[in-house]
Amino acid sequence: MKTIIALLACMLLASMASADDDPQQVIPARLKLMFETVDKPLELTPVVAVQADWAIVGWRQDGRGGRALLKKTHHGWSIYLCSGDSLKDAGTLQKIGLPANDANGLAAKLRDAEANIDPPTLALLSSFEGTVMMMNEASDGAGGGHEGHAQ
Repeated sequence: MKTIIALLACMLLASMASADDDPQQVIPARLKLMFETVDKPLELTPVVAVQADWAIVGWRQDGRGGRALLKKTHHGWSIYLCSGDSLKDAGTLQKIGLPANDANGLAAKLRDAEANIDPPTLALLSSFEGTVMMMNEASDGAGGGHEGHAQ
C-alpha cells in the first residue's frame, strides 16, 4: 500500500512539474500577470509558437495588438521584444540573434498557428509599428520597459 501511495505521489508531482514547464500555460499566465487589468483584459492569439528557448505570442489589449518574442532564461520566460509582422520572417529572427534553425522553425510554427485566425485579428497583430526592445543580454531576463503598457 505504501508503495502505491508513493508511486501516485510521484506521478502527481511529475504531472505538476510538466504543467509548470508547459510554455502553452506558463507564458500566457506570466503575460496576464504582468499586463492584464480588470478593465483591460489581455487576449493572446495564437497562444504560443515555441522553438527551443524562443517563443512568439500574438496579443491584443484595449484596441491594440502585436506580437511578442520571448526568450527562456534561467529566470523563466521573459519578453525579449515586441513588434508586428517582422516577427513572422525567419530572416528577421536571425538578425535579432536566433540561430538559423530556431528562426526557421519558429517562423514556420507561427505561420501554422496563425493559419486559421480571422482577418481582423491578424490585422490587429500586424498593426504594431516598429520594434520595442524589452530585454537584452545585460538584463539577463529581467525584462524592462513594459511598465506603461497596460495603463
